[in-house]
Amino acid sequence: MAIEDPLRLLGRLRLGREEFCQRLLTVLILGGPYPRWNTPNAPTDRGARFLLELDTLSFGTGAWDVRPQFVDEFDLPRRHDDEQGGAPDYAMLWPERLWMIELKTETASHRRGQLSGYLALAEHHHPARRIDLTYLTPPMPHTPSITQALARFNHLTWAQVIPLITAVWGNGNDAERHAVEQLLAALDSIGTDWSTWRTARLQHMPGTEFEAPVADTQPTADPFEEAMALAHATARDGRQRALGHAATDLQELQHLRLSRYRKPAAGRRGDDSRTVGARR
Repeated sequence: MAIEDPLRLLGRLRLGREEFCQRLLTVLILGGPYPRWNTPNAPTDRGARFLLELDTLSFGTGAWDVRPQFVDEFDLPRRHDDEQGGAPDYAMLWPERLWMIELKTETASHRRGQLSGYLALAEHHHPARRIDLTYLTPPMPHTPSITQALARFNHLTWAQVIPLITAVWGNGNDAERHAVEQLLAALDSIGTDWSTWRTARLQHMPGTEFEAPVADTQPTADPFEEAMALAHATARDGRQRALGHAATDLQELQHLRLSRYRKPAAGRRGDDSRTVGARR
């Protein structure tokens, strides 16, 4: 199947800049539609070339004996109920190695302890594999660090990786070149208002009558409060219910699950919602 037109993707889903860039890079690596989260996929020849060059830039890798499996939104389950779990954006899996990549386009989305948390969970769930982590971000005011002595870690900026993207896909087919063009434009917009950039981009989408979105005067529903209301109802009558919330990534779903257990009222006498399990 073909790569979805990036502008149609931009109009179809209300993605933030990070999610948009991640999806475009993913479909380039796989040469097709965006996959299901946490599923192993085989990169194309171009995708494998890009990943190998990124691996070399990160850790000095010279060659691979075996091409890895590529996973978008890699699930690192919690070790206990009071832990959130993790979901690095990418993972490459070999029998003896796990290489994770976390992508950022907004420096404000950097979270203290996130990287060390990924590594701790990876070491727990994949004890037989060597663990590596690449952190790909805009320039940051400080250099992120990790506490795990056995893991390899490297912090790269998009300016270092953009030449790899253009070298690998610059002479690709029309769909690949268009995806690269939109990816580079989105990366070039870092530091500007994303909503304004997105609206301007969609207004020039060929063959489409696009109207700028009208501000919603209704308050946005809080998915956590909705989840709690569903949990209370299920605890009362035993019927399963589903929360209709379009999470942008697996990490958000894990945070929502954990938030239910950390609510101050949860677990108090008379509060039965804690007996209701949360599933993705």
